[in-house]
Amino acid sequence: MSKNALLLATYNGEKLIGELLDSLFAQTFEDFVIYVHDDGSTDATVSVVLDYSRRYPGRIELVEGPPLKSAKKNFMYLLSQVEADYYFLCDHDDVWLPQKMQRCYELIREKAAQGVPATVFSDMYVVDEKLSVISESFIRYIGRSPYNTEYSQILIDNPAAGCTMCFNRALRDIAVRDYGIDWDKIPMHDAYLMELAALFGSIYAIDEPLNYYRQTGLNVCGAKTESVFVKIKRNLGDIFSGKTIRAKKEFINEARFFAAELLKVEGLDSKKRRVLEELVNISKKTKLARMSFYKKNNFTRANHSFWMRLWV
Repeated sequence: MSKNALLLATYNGEKLIGELLDSLFAQTFEDFVIYVHDDGSTDATVSVVLDYSRRYPGRIELVEGPPLKSAKKNFMYLLSQVEADYYFLCDHDDVWLPQKMQRCYELIREKAAQGVPATVFSDMYVVDEKLSVISESFIRYIGRSPYNTEYSQILIDNPAAGCTMCFNRALRDIAVRDYGIDWDKIPMHDAYLMELAALFGSIYAIDEPLNYYRQTGLNVCGAKTESVFVKIKRNLGDIFSGKTIRAKKEFINEARFFAAELLKVEGLDSKKRRVLEELVNISKKTKLARMSFYKKNNFTRANHSFWMRLWV
């Protein structure tokens, strides 16, 4: 068993994965092994990985397994196959700053109590394909806050990308148990891990960028933003067309489906379970009761909380 595991899910990344691996082997923190599961690449991704494994003996292991056709399923499969004390998640098209792993590892070791599920996450630079900076903060670029880490907030406004996370074995062990989760109703693996950490343990944020989040146009979950003017214009148009109400209901329904899957997890605190159950059945409440429920249980977003409470 490796003490520290870096999980790398790959798919058709031959053009960029070398730059990522170079940044990993340039880390100030060196006590880790990279575990790679490829999701059926049709390019030379696996060949590039094998080349690096020869250059860095004992530092890269390929995890066998069938293609899963999904980033979240790929990462969850890696988690189920690799045992370690601490885990880092990594995307094949990003580049990490040299101190990233050291900063995250030291913080989780300092803050997390023994045996308590915990995760650390950081911010990222949003960059183009040539690593030119588009935004100094991925989290704020997508309109979220690194301090909205209550389980009710993460359900609707998860601030953490998987490639910024470091978490302990206690969180991993909860995450890989078979609860019969329908993964089509889980937004992404990072949201699932963040929810479990919020429900059962602790979350710690490093409010500064520690890696480059490259926008290639092929990202599974890219960074998207709008100017205030564009947002207002879009919202006004949506209101008059009736699209706003439909969109807001769809938004909260996604959270309801997510909550229903979380209710399958064993050992939930009774109060948190009750809140999740109420959210799943929120459509049975009157509008005023729904608004009161969201406010009382801190279903707040970095932006747009008013819109959510007004329309859903």
